[in-house]
Amino acid sequence: MDIQVKVLQKGKITIPKELRERLGIKEGEAVTLQALGGRIVILPANTLLNPTEALSGLTAGITVREPIDEELRKATAARLDRKRRRR
Repeated sequence: MDIQVKVLQKGKITIPKELRERLGIKEGEAVTLQALGGRIVILPANTLLNPTEALSGLTAGITVREPIDEELRKATAARLDRKRRRR
């Protein structure tokens, strides 16, 4: 969807109602502007700029008892065993 808007005094623009509704942008909310590859990208306030950062620290305090490879091997063996029993 391409919509042209005019840049007014002091660089102000109006985000068309259709886009504001579509993106859930409410009056008075802050938006984030990014310059990417010669474009200006407007992101709603609730947009995660780096979703990976939201996961940072999620596993803090969790210890792995066995190496991941061993866990995967056991899970695969258990699944194959269940399949064999169904036959």
